Amino acid sequence: MTGRIDNKTRMRARKGCRNFQAVSDRVVGQLKGHGVEIPLPHTRKTLRKFAMREAADFLRINQNTFRHYISTLRDRLPTGEMDKNNRRYFTAEEVHEIQRGLFEAKKIDPKVHPRRRRDEPCVAITFLTVRKGSGTSVLSAHVAANLSLLGYRVLFGDLDPQASITNMFGVTPELDPDMPTAYDVIRHMEPVPARDVIQKTFFPNLDLIPASMSLMEFEYETALSSRTPSTAGAFHTRIANALEPILPDYDVIIFDAPPQLGLVVAAALFASRGVLIPLNASMLDVMSLTSFLSMAGNLMEVVEGHAPEHGFDFVKHLITRYKATDKPQVQAAGFLRTALGDSVMTTEFVESTAIMDATAAKQTLLEVEPRGTNRKTYDRAIESIRQITAEIEAEIFQVWGRTARS
Repeated sequence: MTGRIDNKTRMRARKGCRNFQAVSDRVVGQLKGHGVEIPLPHTRKTLRKFAMREAADFLRINQNTFRHYISTLRDRLPTGEMDKNNRRYFTAEEVHEIQRGLFEAKKIDPKVHPRRRRDEPCVAITFLTVRKGSGTSVLSAHVAANLSLLGYRVLFGDLDPQASITNMFGVTPELDPDMPTAYDVIRHMEPVPARDVIQKTFFPNLDLIPASMSLMEFEYETALSSRTPSTAGAFHTRIANALEPILPDYDVIIFDAPPQLGLVVAAALFASRGVLIPLNASMLDVMSLTSFLSMAGNLMEVVEGHAPEHGFDFVKHLITRYKATDKPQVQAAGFLRTALGDSVMTTEFVESTAIMDATAAKQTLLEVEPRGTNRKTYDRAIESIRQITAEIEAEIFQVWGRTARS
């Protein structure tokens, strides 16, 4: 073998590329034939307006109290917009402006105000996937979006090369080759400053570090790093070091990790104060958890050998895709709660057609207009998301040294 590539091999390679492209073109043509539009680069989604009851929920005040504030402080607060049925609706920006106004008017207790003080750290949380199918990405997107609507400044770091959540937030790196992504932040040679990669989303207070397939290159680069020394630091410090300059801009960072224990995941864990591990309520997931946590422990042992001071403020498990009417799931959930105790969150992330339908349309449920859905199904799913967010919020407050929200 000389290592040279002959013309026949080149022609075969080109034919393979053309085959892939031809299939792609046929799929695009079929989608257009069915009236499905392919999103263009830089096309941005918009967020719907929220009814008074929803706005009151985001502000964590009684709806009647909220109505009273809007009436008595109308010279200082946005009053929303009335529809033809005499119902008042607010944009997310207006909800946040009302929140600021109420805080300045001392109507919101500083202990539960969703902004960290200078002496309180930015809390990074890695959503860690044990097995595919646990709904980790969908869950992380909903928690990030809900926290942003509650008033927290949130940065979502999409570390999954499939970039499904990047697409859900209306960003399509695959259609814009020049768009910098998470890989560019952590790559070994000439990394891009995080501030130049972060993108605004249509959720106020929610920014995004988009993902792309190029993230897989980080694993290969790190394996070869002994041959090509990097000036950006050890691989496990890469995310933490890159985000250090922008930490003052955020209260919470959410990392959506890919479903494997790779080097990118190790770097995310090293940059995190908390870990959330979603699990399906099945004995297969329970058995997978033991080997997964053992491997994660070995990985972090190597990392922490270089940084003995590193540790987590909390590690929580969350039961996902849960059906209370499914007896095997109920039994598996009971086993998990017995085995893991308080580390299992009280609320389950329910399996819901409302969430599935929204995800299929590349939306979070928070974007969906409730009037266009089965209201009982919608409310049940939204309540699950809110309760999960509240439990995570309690952990954030504990890191900040505050009293948990009552």
